[in-house]
Parts: sequence; structure tokens; C-alpha cells
Amino acid sequence: MILETLPSVQKLTPSEQSQLVEELWERWLPRDDEPTNAAIVELLEARMAHYRQHPETAVTWDEVKQRIERLRQCRQ
Repeated sequence: MILETLPSVQKLTPSEQSQLVEELWERWLPRDDEPTNAAIVELLEARMAHYRQHPETAVTWDEVKQRIERLRQCRQ
């Protein structure tokens, strides 16, 4: 885990950790002054439309993690 490599973060109080999470989250949120990438929006809309038409093709997050782990093991 990343947290294990950051001892200074581990020493923060719960309140300080919460504040850190909020600050990090705000960095990831798109700002109003940032242009929206139309290609990404189009891709996401197409994927949602496909999911709505074929929900049986969806996989759980646990299945995705298992696939990733199998791929990592194959590369070692």
C-alpha cells in the first residue's frame, strides 16, 4: 500500500487525514475552466449505452481485480 510508504501521513490525526483526503479529492475533480474532452465523453456514453442494452456483459469489480492479478502473475 502507498500509505505504508508514507510514515508522515500515518502520523496524522484522523481529522488531518480527512482533510488530506478532501484536498486530494479536490485535485482530481474537474474544474469548470477545464475543457471537456468530447472524445472521452462520447466513448463513455457509448459504453453506457452498450451496458444498458447488454447488462449481462458487465463484470464485477472483484472479477476485474482477479483478471488484473492473473495478468500480473503471467508477466512475472
